[in-house]
Amino acid sequence: PGRTDEPPMVQAIKRDEAFIEPEGIHVETHQPERRSRKPPLLLVHGALGGSWIWTEMAAYLAERGWEAHAMNLRGHFTSDVADLAETTMADYRDDVAVAMRHLGRPAVLIGWGIGALAAMMYAERNPVLGLVLLAPSPPAAALPRRPDEHELRAVPPIYDAAWWGWAGPVHRLRERMPDMDEADLEKMTELLAGARESGRARRERMEGVPVDTTRLADVPSLVIGAGLDEWIHPAQARRTADLLGAGYEYFPSASHFGLVMGEHTWPDVAQIVLGWLEERRHGMTASAATLSPVNVRR
Repeated sequence: PGRTDEPPMVQAIKRDEAFIEPEGIHVETHQPERRSRKPPLLLVHGALGGSWIWTEMAAYLAERGWEAHAMNLRGHFTSDVADLAETTMADYRDDVAVAMRHLGRPAVLIGWGIGALAAMMYAERNPVLGLVLLAPSPPAAALPRRPDEHELRAVPPIYDAAWWGWAGPVHRLRERMPDMDEADLEKMTELLAGARESGRARRERMEGVPVDTTRLADVPSLVIGAGLDEWIHPAQARRTADLLGAGYEYFPSASHFGLVMGEHTWPDVAQIVLGWLEERRHGMTASAATLSPVNVRR
């Protein structure tokens, strides 16, 4: 599923950016130079990340006619700073709403990690044309177990890449992420160096963030799992897919970061995503005509 025999012709693209006031959310855009009738894509990063994780995939999709908008959640990369000690998953959902307001029309949400959970939370309350969830943080109903108090207390108010295990010598990281080459890992470690993340939102995810998946039953959805993912086990990704009634793709040799930016993985993932989008674009375009403009409920 999701594969196409004849991929669309590669087009020239242009890059743009927007800083959305008053919320201070920054969005980077890759889009075809020729105006496309295809619906827009909103790409939402995961923990400690930013729009930079999508650089290659966003360009790939734009070259094939899809307008790709990669946002930065509050307190991440080029968006405004935030009090991450008090930031919740609902705040991240609201950041998605800000970016959708900027687009002004329904979009397909593509989320990775906690960005995928924020996308589901947004789609539970607002119209979207589709969901593509890469190694998604599972909603409450897909969690394998609940944490004990000791595990919750061990999460600091704000954590960094070292606490999460995403720092260290490149050769050590390569052992855990073999689909990432040296350049991938150097880029990852450089951009994660100053990144911080909300411990409160982490504890919420551990305890379980409820998402009423019955509200998403009519939303075309695709979930992608990674066999070498140490943070979102592929069994959790599969449970999320089952809850949504979504299509499921599995990359046994992919790591968590490799799914979105690993030189040896992301092109295959992007091809699957593109094929899935192309198969559904006519239905999405028809749906967009009945849903536009965006009506955001928080």
